[in-house]
Amino acid sequence: MCGIYGYVGDQQAVDFLIDGLRRLEYRGYDSAGVAIMRPNRSINVVKRGEHKSSIKLLSKILTNSENPGSLGIGHTRWATHGGISEVNAHPHTDPENNVAIVHNGIVENYLEIRSDLKSKGFNFVSETDSELIACLIAHEIKQGKNLFESVMNLKNCIRGNSSVIAVSVNNPKEIIGIRLGNAGGIVIGLENNSGYVSSDVSALLPNTNKITYVENGELVRLSSSSYSIYDFSGKKINRDLQKVEIDDYDIDKGNFKHHMIKEIYEQPHAIQSSFSGRVNFHSRVVDFEELTESTINIKNFNRIVLTGMGTSLNAAIYGAQIFEKMLGVQSSAENSSELRYRDPVFDEKTLLIAITQSGETADTLSAIGHFKKKSCSVISVIETLGTQASRISDCTISIRAGKEVGVAATKTLTSTMSTLFQLALYFASTHNKSSSEFLHNALNDISLLPSVISKILDSEGHIKRLAENISHSSNLLYLGRGINIATALEGALKMKEVAYIHAEGYAAGEMKHGVNALLGSDMPTVMIVPDDHLYEKNLGTINEVKARGSRTLIITDSEAEEIKELADDIIVVPRINNELSPIIFMIPLQLLAYHTACQLGLDPDRPRNLAKTVTVE
Repeated sequence: MCGIYGYVGDQQAVDFLIDGLRRLEYRGYDSAGVAIMRPNRSINVVKRGEHKSSIKLLSKILTNSENPGSLGIGHTRWATHGGISEVNAHPHTDPENNVAIVHNGIVENYLEIRSDLKSKGFNFVSETDSELIACLIAHEIKQGKNLFESVMNLKNCIRGNSSVIAVSVNNPKEIIGIRLGNAGGIVIGLENNSGYVSSDVSALLPNTNKITYVENGELVRLSSSSYSIYDFSGKKINRDLQKVEIDDYDIDKGNFKHHMIKEIYEQPHAIQSSFSGRVNFHSRVVDFEELTESTINIKNFNRIVLTGMGTSLNAAIYGAQIFEKMLGVQSSAENSSELRYRDPVFDEKTLLIAITQSGETADTLSAIGHFKKKSCSVISVIETLGTQASRISDCTISIRAGKEVGVAATKTLTSTMSTLFQLALYFASTHNKSSSEFLHNALNDISLLPSVISKILDSEGHIKRLAENISHSSNLLYLGRGINIATALEGALKMKEVAYIHAEGYAAGEMKHGVNALLGSDMPTVMIVPDDHLYEKNLGTINEVKARGSRTLIITDSEAEEIKELADDIIVVPRINNELSPIIFMIPLQLLAYHTACQLGLDPDRPRNLAKTVTVE
């Protein structure tokens, strides 16, 4: 989850490190720091542990003149081992300050290593597992190994998923990196006598767009003019740099106050991008060039499992209902963190669809790897091609939402849902499961999505006023039925993420089985009520909720007077194909969470204890 960055070249490292860390801050902002190799072969470590302001403070105190050096590494932290403090901030060094490391991941055998190192005379200053890595490397160097050999030996010492980059006074012109398991990625790039390494390709911009990835089970040696990648046997791997294109606009807030609201407003364009080149509205054809019958033939499967974490899991719940309805194939959604440990019965007739916006979510990567061994076919639905998920899957489909910086997923969610809907249509048409009339109607409604979302965004002022009421609540209940159960779950998740209000999402039919006990004047209820076959049942639930004293906020696409009279507050959205309605209902829920957070004086881009990419289990 943490962000790691390194620079080696013929220029001063400080500015590159600070700029890189700013671009990685969404991965963790609990603390930040840098380690710079001085010309006299000593390591200067500067770090700050102030939550949410560490990089700003670093940039104020770091100058090229006082911190000279053309090699350095930096880190922005999402705390796992040890509290948020300067002493626990990275980089970490050994006691003699000869080795500095930055680390993304978790050392599972932390206690065992700590005890062993203590017996060898090492003393520790932090509460972290990461400090042990610097000590392990320093111990190996004392035994006569060089930095590269010492970093490689981590594979024999550390259990768990970890990415590490290291520098040493014994090797002042190289950065060594290692990737153990499915921790966050390591990306390297070269440009103009400068070498760069990061956990995210976006942080390498604008300095270089010529990059390559370090895979699980590999090491990298990086200098100002060259790089070499090796496997764990020490064999060199030939891997050329590739040119990537990432729009800098995606990283800038523009005229918006926060990335989150900017990205909410980018959804019409993001949705349009998701079907551009895939949907031919004239010929009524959906086509995925990424898929061929030789890679994924839907007729070969009798079961579809969609998996993800957090918002991606909610997208999977939505997708499972869409796939099962359109294809008539048993479909289900599974939490990635539990899926492989539960070890369900999968075989070659099971299609796994893994949803991970970053392509680097550790639990989802582990699920992919586990079920590939069971001969399952895997499609990954992601934003950025070239990430770990795309490299280990049979096929990768990009959602094309563009870079999302806000920690709380908005445009990546709706683009994922749109992509899953299109994928279901594609499979249905190739499987002869959809009539021409159904396909025509579905494609017509897909084409309307951008304009419908824009209309909802025009009502932001009304939703902002409703958020003022919500901001006084300590608890919220979100209810949905059928295909909109995922909508309720996601609405509650967004409110928890950015406004820190305890919110629960439930299937409305579950109310009588325990949830009714929570109802009362201190439990406002947000209900998603589409004008569908469950409309009357939802009206009955509204009456039950109101009878028990709960204030109701209804989000609906019905214009009926009866529902307007029942609701204490109401948001009416345009009517669209029921299978696409969850995408539409997501927009007011995102706006509601965003404005509630702002009402409470919170920064929705930096929710506490969270990071954008979860690269540890």
